Amino acid sequence: MKVSIFLAHLNELASQRGCALASAAKEARSSGIDYVEADYASAAGHEAELRKLLESAGLQVGGLNTFFDFGRQDQSGLIESAIETAVRLKAAHIMAVPGFMRPGDDWAALREKLAEGLNALVGRAAEQGVSVVMEDFDSEDAPYGRMEELNWMLRQVPGLGCCFDTGNFLFFGEDVLKAYDLLEKRIAHVHMKDIAYAPLRGEKGKTALTGKQLYPAPVGSGELPMAEIVRRLYERGYNGVYAIEHYNAGDQLLFMRRSARWLNNIIR
Repeated sequence: MKVSIFLAHLNELASQRGCALASAAKEARSSGIDYVEADYASAAGHEAELRKLLESAGLQVGGLNTFFDFGRQDQSGLIESAIETAVRLKAAHIMAVPGFMRPGDDWAALREKLAEGLNALVGRAAEQGVSVVMEDFDSEDAPYGRMEELNWMLRQVPGLGCCFDTGNFLFFGEDVLKAYDLLEKRIAHVHMKDIAYAPLRGEKGKTALTGKQLYPAPVGSGELPMAEIVRRLYERGYNGVYAIEHYNAGDQLLFMRRSARWLNNIIR
């Protein structure tokens, strides 16, 4: 199994433990992690430095997370820069967050613009051998966060892959297995985000639209049917990366070790 972790988690781990990022990267590798999910905002302009640091720990860049604003601005420059950054990092894909709604926006018109921008990004990225995926972002301002909304976007952008985030559907009160059934054929990347209904290390919860408090959890220890999701992916023949995600964990090292151990043991 190919396991990844967010670079932001390693930076937070380093801060929590008072160590260098290089040490956090080595901890990730020793935990059975192979890849890192970088973010454009911090990686652009520092690609060589970041690659050297990660490669010294035995890690590679898996994907590049990039925020766009296709609904309001000309993003052609950002498209080119994001693709160049992904190529320099040897990232296989860009995980695109295409933009958000604001008060007074026309919902239907906005999502048409987002789809148009995504089509432009997908076309240019393909020319450089980089794929593009997008996820079910957990914000009420994201007109692609619910399963049917994300499915609509995938239909409008044929070359776009689904980044299936296991935890974000719960923010909208949706069933993750129903979402899986709907989106299965387009899944190209997976964010393994488990959810707890109580904090493990004093974490601050996120309030779902249902009113329930959601807390990060080590993968396999929370409320979501993670083993069933992995089983379905495995039986379908998914051979991509499983990216551990637990933003705002009170102890990133503990969460990382538990998540990586669970993932590496679930399928042998």
